[in-house]
Amino acid sequence: MPSAYLDNNATTAVAAEVLDAMLPYFRAQPGNPSSLHGPGETAFAALSEARRHVARLLGAPRPEGVTFTGSATEATNMAAHAASLRGRNAALTSTVEHAATQNSLAARFADVHAIGVDHDGHLDEAAALAQIRTCGDDLALVSLLWVNNETGHIQDAAALARIASAAHQVGAWVHIDVVQAAGKLPIQITELGADLASLSAHKLHGPKGVGALWIAERIAQEFKPLIHGGPQERERRAGTENVPGIVGFGRAAELALAFVQNPAGPAALRAQRDRLETALIAELQDVTVAAASAARVGSTANLEFHGIDGEAALMLLAQYGIAVSTGSACGSSHHGPSHVLLAMGRDEAQAASSLRFSLSRETTAQEIDLAIATIPGVIQTLRTLAGA
Repeated sequence: MPSAYLDNNATTAVAAEVLDAMLPYFRAQPGNPSSLHGPGETAFAALSEARRHVARLLGAPRPEGVTFTGSATEATNMAAHAASLRGRNAALTSTVEHAATQNSLAARFADVHAIGVDHDGHLDEAAALAQIRTCGDDLALVSLLWVNNETGHIQDAAALARIASAAHQVGAWVHIDVVQAAGKLPIQITELGADLASLSAHKLHGPKGVGALWIAERIAQEFKPLIHGGPQERERRAGTENVPGIVGFGRAAELALAFVQNPAGPAALRAQRDRLETALIAELQDVTVAAASAARVGSTANLEFHGIDGEAALMLLAQYGIAVSTGSACGSSHHGPSHVLLAMGRDEAQAASSLRFSLSRETTAQEIDLAIATIPGVIQTLRTLAGA
C-alpha cells in the first residue's frame, strides 16, 4: 500500500549519508573518546568534527560552546537547572512552549511567568518586557522557542533579541529552543541574544537519542552541570559520549546547513506544503490554517477541519498509510486539545479538530499526491458520521 509520512516534526528518517557516517563507529572504530590511545583519539577527533558542524549550523562563534546531550529535552533541562542555581526565583516563558520547557521550569522555579500570544501565535512583546522589569534581579532565565513545533510559526527574531537585551539588563540568562528552526531557517544564535540554545538530531534527519546545548562563552564559567561524574563535555555533561550518534548528528547538521543555505531547498519544501494546503482548502469547506497570517517555516501546516475529531481522523488516515499528528508527539499521550492552539484563542472543539502535517526535505511529490487524494474523503466521512 502506498504511504505518506507527514509527521516529520515528531521525528525524521535518518538520512542515508548520516547512517553511512555512523556505521564505522559501532564496530570498526570502537574507541572511547576519553581514552589516550589511537582508537580513543580517533573517536575524540570525530566528536570534535561533529561539534564544529553543529556550531556552524547554529552560526555559533566557537564549537567549544556545543555540549552534546541525550536529547533536546535534556539540553533544556540542563539550561533550566543551571539557571536555577543562580539564587534567583523567577523564570519567564510563553504559553506556547514545548513541554520540555514548561515542565523543566515548573520543576525548578517557584515563580514562572508565561507570556501570552495572539491569534496567530505572536508573543506579546510588551507584556514580556514589562514582566522582565517587574521581576528585576529575581529573574534567572528567559526561555522561548523560535519556531513552534505545532504550527510552524516563527517568532520575530528582532523581538526575541529585544527581549533578550532586556533580560540581560537585569542579569538574567536567555535560552532559545531552536529544535524546529534548525535545518529550516538560517541561524545566527548570538543575533537572537541567546546565552543557551537547545537542538535535536532526530528532527533534522539525524539519529534519535542525541541533542545538544549550546552555551555562550560569557556564562560558561557560571554554568553548573545537571549530570555529575567524569570530565566529559568539558565537565558540563558527564558520561561516555554516544560517539556513533554524535557523528550522525554532525553529518546531519552539515546536510541541514547545506539545505538552508541553498534557497532552492526551502522554497521547494514550502511549495510542497502550500500545494497540500491549497488542495485541501479547495476541496473541503470550513478549513482554517493556524498562524495563516504569520511567518511560518515551510515544513508545517496545522489545519482545523471544522466538525471532526482530530484523533479519529488521525487513526483513520493511518489505515490508509498516511501518518500525521494532532500536535506535539510529546503531548499526544494526554489525549486533550493542543495547549498551543488553546493559547492562540481556539476553543476546545476547534483545537480538537486540528491535524498537523509536517514535511521534510525528503518528502516526495507522490506523498503529497496521496495525501491530497485521500484526506478529503476521510474528512467528509467523519463529518457525515458526526452530522456536521
